[in-house]
Order: sequence, then C-alpha cells, then structure tokens
Amino acid sequence: MLGERRVIVNRTPIIENGQVTGVVASFRDKTEIDEMVNTLSEVKQYSEELRAQTHEFTNKLYVLSGLMQLGKYDEAVKMIQNESGNHEHMQKIVFEQLADSNLQAILLGKMAKASEKKINFMIDADSRTESLPAHITISHLITMIGNIIDNAFEATEGKSERNVSFFTTDIGKDIVFEVSDNGYGISDSDMEKIFEKGFSTKAEQGRGYGLSLVSQTIHQLSGHLELYQKDDGGSVFTVFLPKEVKE
Repeated sequence: MLGERRVIVNRTPIIENGQVTGVVASFRDKTEIDEMVNTLSEVKQYSEELRAQTHEFTNKLYVLSGLMQLGKYDEAVKMIQNESGNHEHMQKIVFEQLADSNLQAILLGKMAKASEKKINFMIDADSRTESLPAHITISHLITMIGNIIDNAFEATEGKSERNVSFFTTDIGKDIVFEVSDNGYGISDSDMEKIFEKGFSTKAEQGRGYGLSLVSQTIHQLSGHLELYQKDDGGSVFTVFLPKEVKE
C-alpha cells in the first residue's frame, strides 16, 4: 500500500557477466483496476434494476387494461394519476435540482430497485447540488452512495412499511449526502465493527465489504462519515466530502 493506493511491485535484476549490475522495478496501480471492476459490477446491477422496473410497469399496464375492460374507468384514472404524480415529482427533483449526471444516474437506478422491492424511496425536496468536482468520480459515487442506499434498503426488510430517504446539498465547503431508513437500527456492539472488512450481520458468504469500501473511499477523498440511530428506530448515514482537494 502506498498511501491509499494498492500497488503491484515487480523487480527484475539485470545480470551482466554473472554479476547483478542493476535492477528494473515496475509499479502498477491496482486501485483503478479495482474501481473499474466495481463500477462495471454496479452498471450491470443498474441494468438489471431497470429491466425489473420495465417488467413492473408492464404488469401495471395489464392491471390498467383489466380495469378498462371491466368498465372501472375512475379506478383506472386514479391509478394513472398516482403513478405519474409520484414519478414526475421524483424525476423533477433529480433532473432540475441535481446538476450532476453521475449522481442522477445512480439515483434513477436506485429508484427502479426500490420500486421493484416495494420500498418507499424518497428524495428530499430540499436536495440541491451543482456538478460535483472532478476528483469525485462516478466510481467513488457508486461505492459510497450505492452501497449506503443498498444497505438502507436491506435494513428495512421485514418492516410492514419500508421507507428510505436521500438528501444532498453542496452549500458551504462540503458536499453532503444523507441516507435515512426506518429499519431496526444497529446494535451498539455492531456499531463498533460495521465498517470492518468482512463484517456482516447477514449469515450469507461473500458479504461485509460494502460499508468497508464506503469508509475507505470517504477517507481517500479526505471526507468523513457520521452514523447515528433515530429515536423511533432506523439509522442515518451522513457523508461529508470537501469540495477542494487537499494537496
């Protein structure tokens, strides 16, 4: 490790007349490769989420068709109004108040996933940001925002009503991302280990890396994260990232 970057080092000696006269050392940055792999994995996931959303809307069209055939026109109109009203409200916030296209893409993917899983995923109406600084890449956003939102979705499993909200602002010197859920919260013992690599409250194998990557990425961007439990249950993750890169 060189700072926060993972580097592969290879050394080959130069031999002349049976004697070592020098050495060639190569240094290959593996961090960007890892980030690219994570990004491609997330893009594939977003593609599957959008496909699921298409399937869900197809099912809704069948319901509308059934209502129309039964002559229940008022119910059909009400269903259309509810669907379009919620969709337009969320899209208006994403496209009119959030100027960064990478952030827009991530949130649209999560909106699709939430719709599939019957989660009430709301973007706070007060959210506003300009285009994010160049040093905050889409890979960084996917690792941080994607994992935190997914973690919030999972935290609401088992709840009769599953609510997750997202808020962002760039007022001041920091860019702030906040994700809140109405899950069961995090125990005090788990709170101390939740960002450790490999730790998970789930019994499944291959888990426990998401929040560890979140923590590493935030540290790499010289930011910090706050986590607290709400009085009525659930958790709030807040990420603070400085707008300017520290030399």
